[in-house]
Amino acid sequence: MAGSGAQSIAIDECMDLDFVGTVAQAHAIGFIGNLHVSAALFEETEDASIDAERCLAAGRRFPGYVFGLGGPITQHIDPLQMEKAVATYRERCQR
Repeated sequence: MAGSGAQSIAIDECMDLDFVGTVAQAHAIGFIGNLHVSAALFEETEDASIDAERCLAAGRRFPGYVFGLGGPITQHIDPLQMEKAVATYRERCQR
């Protein structure tokens, strides 16, 4: 995908941000992803704020990274978990 001529790519929650960042950087494109929607927002195994921190820490090493979800928002996602992820993003961007 990175070599297809696109300006950016979106990745799912299973992709490793360091790997994707390295590929995106080599092709001079941006990339968006990969908050663990299934785990963090469905309250299965992860705290949404911790996963947002993971994404932001990895993404900041690569130009063109855009914080985003690694999957679709469905009706079963807990809105409070989504708010935690967004609050973490906003707090981190203030630093």
